[in-house]
Amino acid sequence: MSEPSVDRITVDLRANRLILDIDRSLLAVGRTPATIDIGALGRLLGVEVGGVYLSISDPVPGSELQGRSIEVGSEIPEGCRQVIIPRRGPGWELSFPSGNQCWNKADADGGIRSICSVLTGV
Repeated sequence: MSEPSVDRITVDLRANRLILDIDRSLLAVGRTPATIDIGALGRLLGVEVGGVYLSISDPVPGSELQGRSIEVGSEIPEGCRQVIIPRRGPGWELSFPSGNQCWNKADADGGIRSICSVLTGV
């Protein structure tokens, strides 16, 4: 079975968080630690939660060595098909995705899939 994929990202401006909708259940409900990978210019590259890596975007070409990983708290709501993470913390902030945009991402099978982000809470 392949790794889960992120289908859509909701940028919740009021709560300053990202809600990642995934294609299948993968975790138990509740709060759990996560590691987010941040690339150049605050680009969210991926999220590791519960031993599963959710790939979000590729690094900006030429900036592959400028990334860093941050430990954060995440939340898995009822249904276990979402992962909720903060958009900022001490010394870091996610600027991409920012909402109302779509981008292409190579999947594990060598195909291309589209991920879209939408704004809410404005």
